[in-house]
Amino acid sequence: MSAYSHHTIHFSTPVFHEIREKGYVPVDMHIHTRHSDAAISIPSLLTRAKHLGTGVAITDHNEIQGVIEAYQHSPDVLVIPGIELSSLEGPHILLYFYTVDELEDYFNTHIRGTLRKSQYMALQLSAEKILESAEDYHCLKVAAHPFGYFGINRGILKCIDNKTLPAGTIDHIDGIEVICGGMSRDINDKAAMYAGKHNFPVTGGSDAHVLPSVGSVVTCARAGTVAEFLNGILSRENLVIGSTVSPLHKGMTAGVIAWNYIPYTMSSLQVHYEQNIPRMTRYLRDLLK
Repeated sequence: MSAYSHHTIHFSTPVFHEIREKGYVPVDMHIHTRHSDAAISIPSLLTRAKHLGTGVAITDHNEIQGVIEAYQHSPDVLVIPGIELSSLEGPHILLYFYTVDELEDYFNTHIRGTLRKSQYMALQLSAEKILESAEDYHCLKVAAHPFGYFGINRGILKCIDNKTLPAGTIDHIDGIEVICGGMSRDINDKAAMYAGKHNFPVTGGSDAHVLPSVGSVVTCARAGTVAEFLNGILSRENLVIGSTVSPLHKGMTAGVIAWNYIPYTMSSLQVHYEQNIPRMTRYLRDLLK
């Protein structure tokens, strides 16, 4: 049996009416929109969410305008105010706030002034500083795809493993994203095993950049409000249900992301170079020992 509880994490396609019949509210906790590097408009996202019977967490890269627009639509679906922050070293950190006002205050106070020309790439802010700055806010700090991606440092636990982040970084995280739609099953399994072994609260989301991916992974809690939902995660009373998105959706996602990064090619390459210097330096040092 896996180290994580099979009662909590289910690698399967969400069946929304069954989830609701059991008293849970499903929420896709990792969605990007046109306000960052995706092709999803806010009206289309809210329409799809209502059709599926799921809530959504809008987690644009280093941006909050999608969340603000969603709330301006007075949505009749549950919307969790969120953001996905790209740290200086590379790892992505998901922050979920209890109110839009808190998210907006956090962004204006700590993030806006650290944006680069390539807005969706790394902030001029370390993972340690991001987590430290969030401590003064009522929010949930989650390690996004903690062992991803192949060839690049986008996960906190991957960076701890390769020593580009100190081991203590994980002590400032509230939860682990155990199913990310953009990750392979083995990477998600590794995250789920780690969360189970270390008793972390767990979340899951599609990492959708195209509309058909929305709802492929959901976090489920018995809740009617944002506060009840986030508290359900913190108290480990939730479920995570989902699987890797289809190859077709992955291909569509890759195309959308590439298109959005074209205007920032040179600055993006500079960020990749800076993030890989520590790894290359350590490799050469070990080689010469």
